[in-house]
Amino acid sequence: MISRHTILATVFLLLLLTVGSLSLTGCSTPASINTGRDLVPTGEQPSSTPKTETNTSPSASTSNAITVVVAGYINHGPLQPTVGAIKEVLAKYGDKVNVTWVDLATTQGQDYFKEHSLTAHMNVIINGKYEYQVNGKDVTFQWFEGQQWTKQDLDAVLGNLLNQ
Repeated sequence: MISRHTILATVFLLLLLTVGSLSLTGCSTPASINTGRDLVPTGEQPSSTPKTETNTSPSASTSNAITVVVAGYINHGPLQPTVGAIKEVLAKYGDKVNVTWVDLATTQGQDYFKEHSLTAHMNVIINGKYEYQVNGKDVTFQWFEGQQWTKQDLDAVLGNLLNQ
């Protein structure tokens, strides 16, 4: 018969293995958010961006086009409402926005995150930045929609950039 001590030790070791594997796969907490503003020079798309889904049209390649990189766990269940909110706002702008989706669940996505020092599970990078002023407040387009940012914030930034 297995002793209670052996069972507790086994459960503890399994817990340690689980926590260790989560930290190796890039899971982090909001306390470890990279607070840097510029990821790449404004308006430039990183040449090493892995493209898993792109919305590009002839007018999106003009100098007035907005470049958006959505980088994160694109297919992760808990992030689906956020992905849906991003798609809803982006659909409003059609070919005026050049969108690249980078999935952190892929090797290319992990490389992109390392190259750009990203730690949040979801990042919306607009013209090379994920931090903007919206109606006098600082907005960071990372993590879940409805926490640090809203659909209305994203819509306001895109609308303002198009009207410049």
